[in-house]
Amino acid sequence: MAKYKVGDELLIINDPNAENEKLKSLTKLTLDGDYAQISWGLKIVKVEYDKPYVTLTYTNVEGELNKVFAECRDIENFDQQKVLEKALLKAFQNEIIKISVVKNSAIKK
Repeated sequence: MAKYKVGDELLIINDPNAENEKLKSLTKLTLDGDYAQISWGLKIVKVEYDKPYVTLTYTNVEGELNKVFAECRDIENFDQQKVLEKALLKAFQNEIIKISVVKNSAIKK
């Protein structure tokens, strides 16, 4: 990200290559003998709270913009952090489903 001041206006320019590299470095599958570990990177673009709901907008490693929704059923004890975690779990679940569909259907990206 680069920031430039032009008169009274501040311009923020995001470098998509740097963003892609960061997401690629976060996304990996490693094997160590009988053990496996998966790590997944997403960029949180926007989080909107509308009690008891949260809308999470995120970008995946392929640069696709996606949205997921989550609901906090215990409205009286609404916890932004917990409902955000719920939305993030849905986002990761969507990405894993997408990968397995692509792998199973032999679609090349």
